[in-house]
Amino acid sequence: MKKFMVISGSGPDKVGLVDIISSFMAENNLNIEDSRMAVLGGDFALILLVSGKEKDLNWLNQNINKLSELTGLNLTCKFTGAPEERELGPTLPYRLVVAGMDHPGIVNKFTSILHRHQVNIESMESRVYPAPLSGTPIFVMECKVSVPAQVKIAELKSELMQKAEEENLDLEFEPEK
Repeated sequence: MKKFMVISGSGPDKVGLVDIISSFMAENNLNIEDSRMAVLGGDFALILLVSGKEKDLNWLNQNINKLSELTGLNLTCKFTGAPEERELGPTLPYRLVVAGMDHPGIVNKFTSILHRHQVNIESMESRVYPAPLSGTPIFVMECKVSVPAQVKIAELKSELMQKAEEENLDLEFEPEK
């Protein structure tokens, strides 16, 4: 029976890290089922959902330091349940995008609205980049969320749009396809 483990970590970025990690997993009968990897500042950060036989995951749990030594990353691992075992109840998948001139607190203002409505953030990415010509810092946040079936979508969208207007930001909130 397939078991699951989450591996997370970060450390100095260097070329070939993904190859080293994926080779290590394949050589030890482990499968990377889901992953998020990115260079943030000068560091490489990752989070992986790895699956395999219980004995292979137990071996990985005892030997995660070997992968840390190979990569130079500070890694941790934790057993977790299968993705389908999560109990959120019936939900609707939505995509939220917020963009505009960067200023402190944008993430918190929108995630607090989602939290109040019991909306689960499945994934989130944000970044700041200079606008063409002016160099003004532009913020973009993209989220995939699970909206509980009992939430009134029109009310949630209205509250998100009102906050975007207050903060002078563009907002998209649409069903995920």
